[in-house]
Parts: sequence; C-alpha cells; structure tokens
Amino acid sequence: MKGIILAELADYAAATFPATIEAAAASPYDAQAVYSRRELVELAERLSRFAGVPAAEFVRDFGIHLFARFAALYPVFFVEAQAAIPFLAEINGYIHGEVQKIYPDAQLPGFDCAPTADGGLAMTYRSDRELPDLAEGLIRGCVAHFGDQIEIRREEVTGAAETSVRFLLSPATPHA
Repeated sequence: MKGIILAELADYAAATFPATIEAAAASPYDAQAVYSRRELVELAERLSRFAGVPAAEFVRDFGIHLFARFAALYPVFFVEAQAAIPFLAEINGYIHGEVQKIYPDAQLPGFDCAPTADGGLAMTYRSDRELPDLAEGLIRGCVAHFGDQIEIRREEVTGAAETSVRFLLSPATPHA
C-alpha cells in the first residue's frame, strides 16, 4: 500500500472529524513509502472509532474523498474523460498503467470490466488486500466527480481465492 493512501486517510480524518486529529497526526506517513494493507486497516479502524462511524462506512466515505484528491493531484488522467462509465472501463488499462509509471512499486487491485446491456458497466474487483469498501468509495467518487446519474449495486462474489466483489453500474432511470 503506497503511503500516499495512508497520508490522505490521516488528512481526511483530521479535516472531516477534527476530534481525530491527534490520532491521525500520531502516525505520519511518507507518501512515497510502501506500507502493509494491515497498516491502512488498523488506521481506518482506529479513526472510525474516534469518529463514531462504522469502519466500512468510514473507508467508503474516504474512498469518495480520495477520488476527488486523485482528480486534483493528477488532472492529466481526466483530460479526455467525459463520463464515469467510460473512465472506469479503462481502469486496468490506461489509469493503472499511468499509476504504475508514477509509482512503479504500487500494488494495484484488478478490475474485470464488461459493458452491460443497459449501457452500464459490470466491474469485478479482485484483490488479496481485501479493500472492497475503498474500491466502492472510489467508484462512487468517480460517479460524483462526473456528475453522472448512475445507480451502483454491490454483489459479493463467492468461490474466489482473493476478495472479489462485483459492482454493477447502471444509468439511473428517472422516477415518475
């Protein structure tokens, strides 16, 4: 896990839940260093307790925030992007390829992406780091960034050696 994720998490907690600032500041993270997945999980659990929010919700909300930070830090990724679904469909190719150029030692999750009949996207998250709540938050952050009206459903996938979760993104239908 790249230190930038943990550093952003500590900053997010300090800004969003000021009472957590001491806990967040107690463990400064080097954005260029590599940390274990456990480090992120322990920090998120500690901060979620301070904030009084369930850990899964805290990590999901952080993922939404983190996507906005990525958009601000790496605007070059968004030059040609016009909408969430085409952007997310390129996550394994273009996006993760560019991330690997910036952070060659980054260990990125895999996403199997396939278009759906309704013009949406099925994204299957695969990772041995077990961070589907963060992945969901990043997906939700992407949708918010583009302002798209997209419904997101999450389904657990069983029988895989690593954590697998399917996210189904469908264009939202207007309610009558």
